Amino acid sequence: MTLVAVVLLAGIATRAWAQPPDAPEPPPPDAPEKPAVDAPPIDEPEPEPIDDVVAEPEDTELGPLLQIERIDVEGNTATQDHVVRRVLPIEPGDALRASDKRLQSAKFKVLALGFFRDVKLELKKGSARGQVVLVVTVVERGTIVLNRLWFGSTSLSPYWVGADLSERNLLGLGVTVGGGFIYADSGDVEGARDQWAGEARFAVPTLRGSRFGANASLTLVHGSEAFRVAGVSGDPQNAELRAFPYRRFGGRAGVTYDVTGLTRISGSLRAEQISTELPVAPTQVIAGQPVAIDLHLDPGTSRVVTLGFVYDRDTRPDPILSHSGAHLALGAELGSAFSDYRFATLFGRYEHFWPLRNNKHAIAIKIAGGVVVGNAPRFDRIHIADVNRMLTPRALGLVLSTASPLDILGTKAGKPSYGDLGGHATVEYAVQLFRGRGKKRVYGSDLFFGVGLWGLAETADLRSRDTSLRDALPIDLYVDAGVRLDTDIGIFELTIANALGRVR
Repeated sequence: MTLVAVVLLAGIATRAWAQPPDAPEPPPPDAPEKPAVDAPPIDEPEPEPIDDVVAEPEDTELGPLLQIERIDVEGNTATQDHVVRRVLPIEPGDALRASDKRLQSAKFKVLALGFFRDVKLELKKGSARGQVVLVVTVVERGTIVLNRLWFGSTSLSPYWVGADLSERNLLGLGVTVGGGFIYADSGDVEGARDQWAGEARFAVPTLRGSRFGANASLTLVHGSEAFRVAGVSGDPQNAELRAFPYRRFGGRAGVTYDVTGLTRISGSLRAEQISTELPVAPTQVIAGQPVAIDLHLDPGTSRVVTLGFVYDRDTRPDPILSHSGAHLALGAELGSAFSDYRFATLFGRYEHFWPLRNNKHAIAIKIAGGVVVGNAPRFDRIHIADVNRMLTPRALGLVLSTASPLDILGTKAGKPSYGDLGGHATVEYAVQLFRGRGKKRVYGSDLFFGVGLWGLAETADLRSRDTSLRDALPIDLYVDAGVRLDTDIGIFELTIANALGRVR
């Protein structure tokens, strides 16, 4: 038990609300549509919360016609009123009925800001008959968030340490600023050097109260990438590895548009310069014979210029400790004519949660995958840790381990480190441990268990295979179990996979 405790404590980490830094990051999730609700009659002495009223059918608009006299925001101390008002789909002077769809999404639009732990809507009697006051009562949460905490030790990098933080509500204006930094020791691989990387980010979720938002980021990476010159992937001997230095500097700017309260689309422009010193005619000795290998980079200085697109729809009431709803994200990135690399990447992710036992338990399916077409640079290809969480993930683009995945199913040996076709499918069962309220610093916790399949392949290897498709596919099993914590400073995970990813 002592050993298990040590392993789990080593796995303490935070995760971002979205995807790894190299992937197009979906926008902050909204919450699901709920059935339309009745407003309390305006002649009642006490208002009722909208969430507690019996729902009307979604395809009808019933009840008396009411006019919004004004909108009051209560409970906010760090967030300015206009930040809340500008995301509401309702304005003073609007006429609506109790089943108006704008009431269905108003609460979740405010929750999607990420500044509040809870939001309640009430209708109070206005100054005249037929007029009402919409009262939005919020419970604030911490907005300085520890997105990621990097630390660990592997044979490739004896130690690494770093962190990523964000202020999601700067000066109460709803502006997000953040950044991260990581340092990794070089180890004893020939050609390796100490690695470090930094990133700065800025985002405005809504521009002048419109449905448009904007974001930008700047990244600098000083690294070295290891490749194998002998043996098969995952062999522990560092003597069979070589490394080459590289430097990446670039940025990304994007625009978002809220199609509905639950759906967002975004576009981005990325420009990056890569400088590298590649070995001449790199080879790998396989079965005693040298075989040329492709490092998927141009020598010297090259540039990457791409256009990215993301579609995101999120219907989960709680995007952190989810027990119901679904999340779909689809994206693409295309190398432009100004880029030295002509390629396209396509990715998708889908999660669906089914509540059980009065929403205290939940079962979920999680499917994610991608495909790379064309001459993509090494850093835009799918890494094995992107699809198998039991391995050390890339941190701000840095590869910190060359460990092989656990061979659970006994499938193809020597699974690749990079591929152009990969993904995973997982079934997860979650049990609610507790939910906090009010000003508590820990808002909730879940115990979860997950199992699934993952795979990563080079499409060229599949086309030229000399064995069955099952034997050629590098597919294997993935398992994980642990605890998730939603806290005032971020989302913490103590899991088996997280711990393994820090020591292998």
